Formats: sequence, C-alpha cells, structure tokens
Amino acid sequence: MRILRKFLLWLVIVLAVLTALAYLTGNGHIPRGVWYTYLRGRSGPEIDDRNFFPYTAIPADDPQPWPESSRYGQVSLTTEQEARLKELYSVGFVVVQNDSLLFEKYWSGWDADSVTNSFSVAKSYISVLTGVAMKEGKIDNVFQKVGEFLPEFRGGCKDKITLWNLLTMSTGLDWSESGADPFSDNAKGYYGYHVRELSIGQPCRDGPGKEFDYISGSTQIMAAVLEKAYGQDLVTLVHDKVWVPLGCEHEAYWGKDRKNGDYKAFCCLYATARDFARIGQLYLDSGMWRGHRILPEEYWQASITPAELDDKGSPNKRYGYFWWLADLDGKPIYYCRGFHGEYVVVIPWERLVMVRTGMKREEVNETGHPKDVFEWISIARSLAAR
Repeated sequence: MRILRKFLLWLVIVLAVLTALAYLTGNGHIPRGVWYTYLRGRSGPEIDDRNFFPYTAIPADDPQPWPESSRYGQVSLTTEQEARLKELYSVGFVVVQNDSLLFEKYWSGWDADSVTNSFSVAKSYISVLTGVAMKEGKIDNVFQKVGEFLPEFRGGCKDKITLWNLLTMSTGLDWSESGADPFSDNAKGYYGYHVRELSIGQPCRDGPGKEFDYISGSTQIMAAVLEKAYGQDLVTLVHDKVWVPLGCEHEAYWGKDRKNGDYKAFCCLYATARDFARIGQLYLDSGMWRGHRILPEEYWQASITPAELDDKGSPNKRYGYFWWLADLDGKPIYYCRGFHGEYVVVIPWERLVMVRTGMKREEVNETGHPKDVFEWISIARSLAAR
C-alpha cells in the first residue's frame, strides 16, 4: 500500500510538472487536448465534441421544412452501397434533388435531429457571410486590405494581405496545418484558448497572392474581419444572415475557445445533415434561396471559380473562395469538406445536392480530392436516377 501511495504521488507530481511546462512553453492546449481525447478513449477531434467546449446556440427561428420528393421513401441503398458507407463510419447521408428531399439515412445512433461537427465545412459558411457583407455594403470588394479592418495587418510584411488572399488561401502566412501533429497550429486552434490571437499573430513565410496554401488561420482571420465590419459576433451574423434566411429547421451551435472568448470559425459549426444541405441548395441556385437573392451573383460565381494561383507547381484548379472545386464527367462541381469526410456537394446540371457526415475519410487523390467523396457522389447520383 505504501509503494502504491508513493507511485501515485510521483505520478501526480510528474503530471503537474508536465502540465506546467506545457503552459510555460505556449502549449497549454496539450493538457486540454489529452483530457478530451486519450483520457476518453479517443485519438483526436470527433464529430460529437460539442459538449467538451463552450458554445453558443444558433436558433432556428423561421424553419422552412424541406419539401419531400414524390419518390421520398421509395428509393434505397443497395447492400453494397450501404456497406461502403458504413465501412467509413458514415452517420448521415442526405440527397436533395430538384429542391426537394429525395433520400436520407442515418447510422450509429444518429438521426435527422442529430447535430455533428462540420469541421472545415464551416469555412464555406464564412465565404457565404463574406458575400452577404459585400451585398450589404460592409465590404467594398475582395481586394481590400485586411489592414482596413484589423490594425494588426497595417504595416510590415502583412500590409499587402487582402481579403482575396484570405478567401483563396494565399496569404503566405506560416500556419502549420495538420490534423495529427499535437503541436500544430490546427491543434492549438482546436484545443487552445486564444484562437484569434493565434491566427492574427502568425508570422509571414512568403509574399501573398502567389501560391494556394490551405491554412485554417485564413478563415479565422476572415471571421475577425466580418465581426469588425459589422460590429457583431459570428453567431449573431450566422443567425441573421444565414440560418434564418435559409429557413434552417434545427438549432445549431458554434464552438468557442473559452467561455468569454472567440468562435473557432475555421471548424466548429454543429448542425444537422438536412440543414447542411441548405448551403448546397443556396449555391445550386446561384446564391439565391427560394427566389430571394442572398449573395451577389458576381461573388457567387467568383467563389466557385479557381483562383489564379500556383498549386504545387501547376495552376490551381481545385479552390475558389473557401469552396473546393472538381470536375465530374468533364463538368464542374463544387463542394465543402471537413476533416472526417463531412461533405456538401453540388452537382449543378443534375439539380443535385448531397450531404455526407461521418467519422472517417480517405486520403486525397492525385488531383487533391479525397477518394471517397466521388464514391458518395456516385451513390447519390444512382439514387437520383432510379
């Protein structure tokens, strides 16, 4: 018993020292990350992390339920399709065709009212808010300097960074983007306590406007610009400019770094698969929702046009303004994507929107897109064609 007490005492001392060292070296996110992952049988961020962090609710004040297709409830997955979806731990699959709900299915205890973390799908919502800000005159154009809104970007190497650089991931800032490295800026942003300071304080690595370099800090800075432009916080803006106008049916949530801190704009919007489909429908309809223009058409078009940047030695073909771009059957599609394979895909010529939420995705292919997203697209198209 005495040996056990000594062991536990030394264990407590060692843990206390390691925790103190983490905070002293600017890695205070490590103890918090360990607490919310390994000590709970997890290895990293998950889609049900909402209650681990402070958050604010986004009420669904004016819900507009999806119309149901005449074929709703009459189409189904094949045994092979469902097995593949379950193999990568899908929890939701929704297909909207011709403005109506065609198909939905959920697994592992999730249902139509379950909210999941969107991870980087949230970035596309920041793009939508940027377009709304332009429509409402809060932002003149995407080539305004960030320094016009945030004093930290006036002078020095950051002086030339524009909103276009933020939206197209071409700031030249040195943010370490990694979902596996516990010392990366992504980990600090997700588990840390000062996400705004982390993003704004990033050092310069290259000049802006040269290369597509996907970094989550760009979205965080863009959210700070929007909050400054409106004088309102992110959740208020999302509620007033997106959630209510798009008729979302379910209360959503946006995670914060600390109770009275900042919203983690680069990741942490929690919503239902049905409501995620609405941003896809908005983009399918050229920035309009049920006849009402939400986004300027010019901005909508620019946001789904490849930014003129270098992408690993070749012209960028896969990214616009916080939207991923790809080709399908030689025609353009656009989509949002998240860390664990959260997707909102728009196939314009088939009037089709697909949402997939889940816990795992595959590696990107040679064109820079996750391999599994094309499988889910194929399944959605087969359902729509039946």
